[in-house]
Amino acid sequence: AAASARTRAAGTLARLRRRPRTGEDVGTGELAVMAEPVYAMPPIVMGEENRVRQVVANLLGNAQRFSAPDSPIELRVGTDEAAGLGWIEVIDHGEGIPEQIREQIFQRFWRADTSRARETGGSGLGLSIVASIVDALHGSVEVSDSAGGGATFRVSLPLAVHQDVAAHLLIETQPLPRLSRAD
Repeated sequence: AAASARTRAAGTLARLRRRPRTGEDVGTGELAVMAEPVYAMPPIVMGEENRVRQVVANLLGNAQRFSAPDSPIELRVGTDEAAGLGWIEVIDHGEGIPEQIREQIFQRFWRADTSRARETGGSGLGLSIVASIVDALHGSVEVSDSAGGGATFRVSLPLAVHQDVAAHLLIETQPLPRLSRAD
């Protein structure tokens, strides 16, 4: 079951990174996926799937852009049930983000390296888009130092209450009314 979950996670992340998935992607250390144990009732965060996907894709893209090619990038997910939050962490071991600019990195068009032109990988919108989406979903995004160097971005989003989760998982079908030839 764990290998199957790891394969599904690698497939999802391959789509997020917009590159074909190969069997070599799983377990190569390119991207470590860590999740908490399986739950009796799976946690569901409140938010539009495509927006959450965009947040993760932007964070993974930044981590990849600012890390050495052989440096691992970690994606962790979990919950803080006491706070009613689900969280996603993207951890890189690249150059890190100095504390004095951590607030600025979420501003539109801001770039730490002003010599980087749009053609070479950055308009300065990625993290402001992340912050805007997370704010619209009533969540938060934080950045901190990674152990051993680099940056950790943590996105926290409200969890659906268990009644909402049960309703989300329960699919009820109604038979279609039969149409007569006269209709």
